[in-house]
Amino acid sequence: MSEQTNSTICPQVSAADVASQTGLVLVDVRSPIEFETEHIAGSVNVPLEALDSRSEEVSRNGQLVVICRSGKRAERAAYTLMGRGFHPKVLEGGMIAWRKAGLPVKEGKKRLPIERQIQLIVGAGVLTGVLLGAFVNPWYLVIPGFFGAGLTFAGLSGTCALGILLGKAPWNKLELSSGQSQNGKSSCCS
Repeated sequence: MSEQTNSTICPQVSAADVASQTGLVLVDVRSPIEFETEHIAGSVNVPLEALDSRSEEVSRNGQLVVICRSGKRAERAAYTLMGRGFHPKVLEGGMIAWRKAGLPVKEGKKRLPIERQIQLIVGAGVLTGVLLGAFVNPWYLVIPGFFGAGLTFAGLSGTCALGILLGKAPWNKLELSSGQSQNGKSSCCS
């Protein structure tokens, strides 16, 4: 399996190399909603935010490959796993690269990712506030200011209140086989 390293010395592996190998341990660190929407067959879902408490669920039998949407969360997960004695590699380019390579995915119910829901709400709020502020009353400019403050806080803290709130929305809940539902958590990060 050929590998590359990026500037932070995290070993990466291409989608083609992962597809050609057998016996790999594939750990997808995206949210349960993202995983349910599409994932690589045989991968297991251990969301990044739960990795600290669930790292014992990761098998040590085989080369570990960490997966996310674009590779950013997977890289953070790889460093967490390295701290626990694993020797993971990151799927270079994540699910985006996997799909681009034309490799098969297991698809579930199609959902609008929480990240896109956030973009739609913030964009509509800013646009509405600017239009109302320009044509109705300048006090409506508080609305885009509110969204700007929220985005600034999310960028500084790594916590997106809107993303957490949307994760609890009924349309973003996963239906488990026993009829229960589970909240889909998400991050503003790719």
